[in-house]
Amino acid sequence: MHYSPILTMTLGALLTGVLAAEVRNLRVSTWAYLVHSLFLAATIAVFGSVTNTPRLYWWVLSTVLSKVIFIPLVLRWYTIKYPATELRPILGFRVSLIVMSVVLLACFKLVHTYIDFVAPTEAATLEPARSSLAVAFTVFALGLYILVTRRDAIKNVIGICLLENGAHLSLVVLAPTMPETALLGITSSIVLSAWMLIYVTGGVYEVYGGPDTFKLSKLRG
Repeated sequence: MHYSPILTMTLGALLTGVLAAEVRNLRVSTWAYLVHSLFLAATIAVFGSVTNTPRLYWWVLSTVLSKVIFIPLVLRWYTIKYPATELRPILGFRVSLIVMSVVLLACFKLVHTYIDFVAPTEAATLEPARSSLAVAFTVFALGLYILVTRRDAIKNVIGICLLENGAHLSLVVLAPTMPETALLGITSSIVLSAWMLIYVTGGVYEVYGGPDTFKLSKLRG
Protein backbone atom coordinates (compact mmCIF):
# COMPACT_ATOMS: atom_id res chain seq x y z
CA MET A 1 0.00 0.00 0.00
CA HIS A 2 1.24 3.49 -0.87
CA TYR A 3 0.92 5.81 2.10
CA SER A 4 3.02 8.82 1.02
CA PRO A 5 0.02 11.07 0.15
CA ILE A 6 -1.22 10.86 3.74
CA LEU A 7 1.58 12.92 5.26
CA THR A 8 1.33 15.38 2.36
CA MET A 9 -2.38 15.89 3.05
CA THR A 10 -1.94 16.31 6.81
CA LEU A 11 0.90 18.80 6.34
CA GLY A 12 -1.27 20.71 3.89
CA ALA A 13 -4.02 20.83 6.52
CA LEU A 14 -1.56 22.21 9.07
CA LEU A 15 -0.11 24.90 6.80
CA THR A 16 -3.52 26.13 5.64
CA GLY A 17 -4.68 26.08 9.27
CA VAL A 18 -1.77 28.36 10.19
CA LEU A 19 -2.72 30.66 7.32
CA ALA A 20 -6.33 30.78 8.54
CA ALA A 21 -5.07 31.66 12.01
CA GLU A 22 -2.61 34.41 11.13
CA VAL A 23 -4.20 36.22 8.19
CA ARG A 24 -5.95 39.34 9.47
CA ASN A 25 -8.37 39.57 6.54
CA LEU A 26 -11.29 37.39 7.61
CA ARG A 27 -12.37 36.66 4.05
CA VAL A 28 -8.93 35.32 3.17
CA SER A 29 -8.91 33.45 6.48
CA THR A 30 -12.24 31.85 5.54
CA TRP A 31 -10.82 30.70 2.21
CA ALA A 32 -7.78 29.29 4.00
CA TYR A 33 -10.09 27.33 6.32
CA LEU A 34 -12.00 26.01 3.31
CA VAL A 35 -8.76 24.70 1.75
CA HIS A 36 -7.75 23.30 5.13
CA SER A 37 -11.01 21.36 5.25
CA LEU A 38 -10.40 20.10 1.71
CA PHE A 39 -7.09 18.66 2.90
CA LEU A 40 -8.94 16.97 5.77
CA ALA A 41 -11.46 15.46 3.35
CA ALA A 42 -8.64 14.36 1.04
CA THR A 43 -6.82 12.70 3.96
CA ILE A 44 -9.90 10.70 4.88
CA ALA A 45 -10.42 9.76 1.23
CA VAL A 46 -6.82 8.53 0.91
CA PHE A 47 -7.26 6.38 4.01
CA GLY A 48 -10.47 5.02 2.53
CA SER A 49 -8.58 4.07 -0.61
CA VAL A 50 -5.39 2.57 0.85
CA THR A 51 -7.23 0.61 3.56
CA ASN A 52 -10.12 -0.37 1.27
CA THR A 53 -12.67 1.05 3.72
CA PRO A 54 -15.62 2.38 1.67
CA ARG A 55 -17.49 3.62 4.75
CA LEU A 56 -14.90 6.39 5.09
CA TYR A 57 -16.26 7.95 1.91
CA TRP A 58 -19.46 8.81 3.78
CA TRP A 59 -17.25 10.71 6.21
CA VAL A 60 -15.64 12.47 3.24
CA LEU A 61 -19.08 13.51 2.00
CA SER A 62 -20.07 14.76 5.47
CA THR A 63 -16.82 16.74 5.73
CA VAL A 64 -17.30 18.38 2.34
CA LEU A 65 -20.92 19.33 3.03
CA SER A 66 -20.30 20.69 6.52
CA LYS A 67 -16.71 22.01 6.53
CA VAL A 68 -16.02 22.83 2.89
CA ILE A 69 -19.44 24.23 1.98
CA PHE A 70 -21.72 25.13 4.90
CA ILE A 71 -19.38 26.68 7.48
CA PRO A 72 -17.36 28.71 4.91
CA LEU A 73 -20.61 29.99 3.38
CA VAL A 74 -21.86 31.16 6.77
CA LEU A 75 -18.48 32.74 7.58
CA ARG A 76 -18.46 34.41 4.17
CA TRP A 77 -21.92 35.85 4.76
CA TYR A 78 -20.83 37.45 8.03
CA THR A 79 -17.58 38.81 6.61
CA ILE A 80 -19.63 40.52 3.91
CA LYS A 81 -22.20 41.86 6.36
CA TYR A 82 -19.60 43.08 8.88
CA PRO A 83 -16.04 44.46 8.52
CA ALA A 84 -13.65 41.93 6.99
CA THR A 85 -10.66 42.98 9.07
CA GLU A 86 -10.04 40.91 12.20
CA LEU A 87 -10.48 42.65 15.53
CA ARG A 88 -7.04 43.44 16.97
CA PRO A 89 -5.80 40.24 18.69
CA ILE A 90 -4.08 40.02 22.05
CA LEU A 91 -0.67 39.54 20.40
CA GLY A 92 0.72 41.51 17.48
CA PHE A 93 1.41 39.73 14.20
CA ARG A 94 5.16 39.23 14.65
CA VAL A 95 4.92 38.21 18.29
CA SER A 96 1.99 35.91 17.55
CA LEU A 97 3.87 34.27 14.67
CA ILE A 98 6.88 33.60 16.90
CA VAL A 99 4.85 32.31 19.85
CA MET A 100 2.65 30.17 17.61
CA SER A 101 5.68 28.68 15.83
CA VAL A 102 7.26 27.73 19.15
CA VAL A 103 4.03 26.19 20.44
CA LEU A 104 3.36 24.19 17.27
CA LEU A 105 6.93 22.98 16.86
CA ALA A 106 7.04 21.94 20.52
CA CYS A 107 3.73 20.09 20.17
CA PHE A 108 4.87 18.26 17.04
CA LYS A 109 8.20 17.30 18.58
CA LEU A 110 6.67 16.07 21.83
CA VAL A 111 4.00 13.93 20.15
CA HIS A 112 6.43 12.58 17.57
CA THR A 113 9.00 11.69 20.24
CA TYR A 114 6.62 10.24 22.81
CA ILE A 115 4.17 8.59 20.42
CA ASP A 116 4.13 5.46 22.61
CA PHE A 117 2.52 7.51 25.38
CA VAL A 118 0.02 9.21 23.09
CA ALA A 119 -0.95 6.12 21.09
CA PRO A 120 0.52 2.90 22.55
CA THR A 121 0.12 0.77 19.44
CA GLU A 122 2.70 -0.65 17.05
CA ALA A 123 0.97 0.87 14.04
CA ALA A 124 1.24 4.39 15.51
CA THR A 125 5.04 4.10 15.80
CA LEU A 126 5.44 3.48 12.06
CA GLU A 127 5.50 6.09 9.33
CA PRO A 128 3.50 7.83 8.06
CA ALA A 129 1.17 7.31 11.04
CA ARG A 130 3.74 8.64 13.54
CA SER A 131 4.30 11.95 11.75
CA SER A 132 0.66 12.27 10.71
CA LEU A 133 -0.50 11.87 14.31
CA ALA A 134 2.01 14.50 15.40
CA VAL A 135 0.61 16.85 12.75
CA ALA A 136 -2.97 16.08 13.83
CA PHE A 137 -2.22 16.97 17.45
CA THR A 138 -0.44 20.10 16.23
CA VAL A 139 -3.59 21.17 14.35
CA PHE A 140 -5.52 20.62 17.58
CA ALA A 141 -2.98 22.81 19.45
CA LEU A 142 -3.37 25.47 16.76
CA GLY A 143 -7.10 25.61 17.42
CA LEU A 144 -6.46 26.06 21.14
CA TYR A 145 -3.93 28.78 20.41
CA ILE A 146 -6.49 30.72 18.36
CA LEU A 147 -9.09 30.51 21.13
CA VAL A 148 -6.60 31.82 23.70
CA THR A 149 -5.10 34.68 21.68
CA ARG A 150 -7.95 35.92 19.48
CA ARG A 151 -10.82 38.22 20.42
CA ASP A 152 -12.65 38.20 17.09
CA ALA A 153 -15.65 35.89 17.06
CA ILE A 154 -15.05 34.72 13.47
CA LYS A 155 -11.50 33.69 14.39
CA ASN A 156 -12.84 31.90 17.46
CA VAL A 157 -15.23 29.94 15.23
CA ILE A 158 -12.29 28.97 13.02
CA GLY A 159 -10.33 27.98 16.13
CA ILE A 160 -13.16 25.71 17.31
CA CYS A 161 -13.38 24.14 13.85
CA LEU A 162 -9.62 23.53 13.81
CA LEU A 163 -9.89 21.82 17.18
CA GLU A 164 -12.45 19.44 15.75
CA ASN A 165 -10.49 18.89 12.55
CA GLY A 166 -7.37 18.02 14.54
CA ALA A 167 -9.40 15.46 16.46
CA HIS A 168 -10.77 14.05 13.21
CA LEU A 169 -7.28 13.74 11.73
CA SER A 170 -6.14 11.87 14.83
CA LEU A 171 -9.15 9.58 14.66
CA VAL A 172 -8.71 8.59 11.03
CA VAL A 173 -4.95 8.04 11.43
CA LEU A 174 -5.37 5.89 14.54
CA ALA A 175 -8.24 3.65 13.49
CA PRO A 176 -9.27 4.05 9.84
CA THR A 177 -10.73 0.55 9.48
CA MET A 178 -12.87 0.44 12.63
CA PRO A 179 -16.61 0.78 11.88
CA GLU A 180 -16.97 3.23 14.78
CA THR A 181 -14.40 5.62 13.28
CA ALA A 182 -16.51 6.80 10.35
CA LEU A 183 -19.61 6.96 12.55
CA LEU A 184 -17.84 9.16 15.12
CA GLY A 185 -16.45 11.37 12.40
CA ILE A 186 -19.84 11.93 10.81
CA THR A 187 -21.80 12.47 14.03
CA SER A 188 -19.27 14.66 15.88
CA SER A 189 -19.64 17.66 13.63
CA ILE A 190 -19.93 21.02 15.39
CA VAL A 191 -21.71 22.82 12.57
CA LEU A 192 -24.62 23.83 14.82
CA SER A 193 -22.29 25.12 17.54
CA ALA A 194 -20.29 27.11 15.00
CA TRP A 195 -23.45 28.60 13.53
CA MET A 196 -24.77 29.55 16.98
CA LEU A 197 -21.51 31.32 17.86
CA ILE A 198 -21.63 33.27 14.62
CA TYR A 199 -25.28 34.12 15.31
CA VAL A 200 -24.33 35.46 18.73
CA THR A 201 -21.58 37.45 17.02
CA GLY A 202 -24.26 39.32 15.12
CA GLY A 203 -25.95 40.22 18.40
CA VAL A 204 -22.67 41.38 19.95
CA TYR A 205 -21.93 43.51 16.91
CA GLU A 206 -25.35 45.16 16.96
CA VAL A 207 -25.22 45.86 20.71
CA TYR A 208 -21.53 46.77 21.15
CA GLY A 209 -20.53 47.77 17.64
CA GLY A 210 -17.97 45.01 17.15
CA PRO A 211 -17.34 41.24 17.22
CA ASP A 212 -15.29 41.25 20.43
CA THR A 213 -15.90 37.93 22.20
CA PHE A 214 -14.55 39.45 25.43
CA LYS A 215 -17.85 41.33 25.61
CA LEU A 216 -19.97 38.18 25.56
CA SER A 217 -19.99 38.07 29.36
CA LYS A 218 -21.87 41.39 29.36
CA LEU A 219 -24.81 39.75 27.60
CA ARG A 220 -25.72 38.04 30.86
CA GLY A 221 -26.99 41.33 32.09
